[in-house]
Amino acid sequence: MGKGIVPDSSPYNYSAARSTAFKEADVVLVLGARLNWILAFGLPPKWSATVKIIQVDVCADELGKNGGDAALSMLGDVGATVEGLLSHLGDWQWQGQSSAYLRSLEAAQSENREKAAKKATVRKSPMVFEQAFDIIKSTLDSLSNPADGDIVYVSEGANAMDISRSIFTMEHPRTRLDAGTYATMGVGLGYAVAAYAAYNFPTPEGAAGKPGRKKIVCIEGDSAFGFSGMEVETMARYQMGILIYVMNNNGLYRGDTDSAETHRERQRNTVVGTTTEGKGLTAWSLGYQTNYQKMAEMAGGIGLEARTPEELRDATEKGYLAQVPVVINVIINSQSDLPMVSTNPMSDGEMPTDVPSGFLVA
Repeated sequence: MGKGIVPDSSPYNYSAARSTAFKEADVVLVLGARLNWILAFGLPPKWSATVKIIQVDVCADELGKNGGDAALSMLGDVGATVEGLLSHLGDWQWQGQSSAYLRSLEAAQSENREKAAKKATVRKSPMVFEQAFDIIKSTLDSLSNPADGDIVYVSEGANAMDISRSIFTMEHPRTRLDAGTYATMGVGLGYAVAAYAAYNFPTPEGAAGKPGRKKIVCIEGDSAFGFSGMEVETMARYQMGILIYVMNNNGLYRGDTDSAETHRERQRNTVVGTTTEGKGLTAWSLGYQTNYQKMAEMAGGIGLEARTPEELRDATEKGYLAQVPVVINVIINSQSDLPMVSTNPMSDGEMPTDVPSGFLVA
């Protein structure tokens, strides 16, 4: 939720080397976050066994939890505490720009960025997540300069959220919403409505980047979209120009097959109860290439389907310019050959941020 406070383009932002930063840090100042599962509880093996973690929190009960040390922590508002720290530091400047730690971070960041760039160049039919996101990002960047902060991204789902958060970089705070600490599914479209209201209603309350209207772009997994898809009607009723991508791989994390015939056979076997191992639909399977774009059409919005890079570019341009809700049904590779875990646990090998209850991510 704090993405953009330190812009992703900043030379001081090493989010692409997150695991290395955790593992090799000697001292950590935690601002605006808690030592929960997203930060691996501040404990080994993700963190060094000797790391000193300084927490700043308004809740006294949080200080000293997990890997924190209450004796090193500070009770107070983050903003006021940081102002006090800066005042106390005065003209002091850190002299570690050439340290081994920085060199290690730079090497890890470069390696991870190269891996991400390589994944984005993979060309398959149907498209894979990275390929589709690269096309969406490049098209949106051509329509709106990221430095202006005129797009607010909402993302929700398993791979849809985990992969997109490392591809769609943020240059301003308050321009990204996702499932957050509690990994809550079903919040995506509600968040999109709230973001539109905050930034685009007659007396907007939001502020990020330069003033003016903002485009709300919602990136949804097909399973995630199913939790609150009817909010598209709310968007249409209030003429909200929200652009929604449904990343359709026929399932939660992955689908069963890229073959319509095989899917129908598995479905028949499941319905009549003649399944044997590998012959029926799995518990994480969804309908085969469901026409999610029809949800927008029925409510008075625009529904589009994209199966190829060209179709995805065209649909993105149309959706960006539209003044009504647009649902783009992006047909992507089912990834049925992959194991039932998050296929990309974020860009730096960490746990994904929305593991549904009951699922194990190995």
